[in-house]
Amino acid sequence: MGKVGDVKLANVNKVGEDELFNRLATGTTLTELLKEVGIGYKLWARWLDSSEGRRQRYADAQEQSAHFFASRAVNTAVNTHVEDNTINSAKLQVETDKWMAAKLNAQYDTRHREVAVNISVGDLHAEAAALLRQVSGDVIEGEVEDVSDD
Repeated sequence: MGKVGDVKLANVNKVGEDELFNRLATGTTLTELLKEVGIGYKLWARWLDSSEGRRQRYADAQEQSAHFFASRAVNTAVNTHVEDNTINSAKLQVETDKWMAAKLNAQYDTRHREVAVNISVGDLHAEAAALLRQVSGDVIEGEVEDVSDD
């Protein structure tokens, strides 16, 4: 990293980790924050890795910011009235906030997930035999033999 990067990171350190993470946790996007402190994503990544545990504290701040976006989505939906001409923009804001909340915290991810289920016919047969034993005693397996006179 060059002198310019060192100076930029020194400015980030002046702002302070607590202030930066608090801003993120209360709804400031990372893009906005980086623009304000005058660094890019690469320097941000270096800054996160320059202190032990900082990356985890950053992840925690992101997770907390999901609550902000979820709350804002609810407030936008509740406070938008049908007679307003802004209903489409409010709907877009709600959808965007829901998406942001889901990306930042899995508890807000409400997408339908498909569940794959594998069924083994052999296992079903064994379960059926066990159930029959419980109901009627031992199950005798064998082959059918035709004894009729032709």
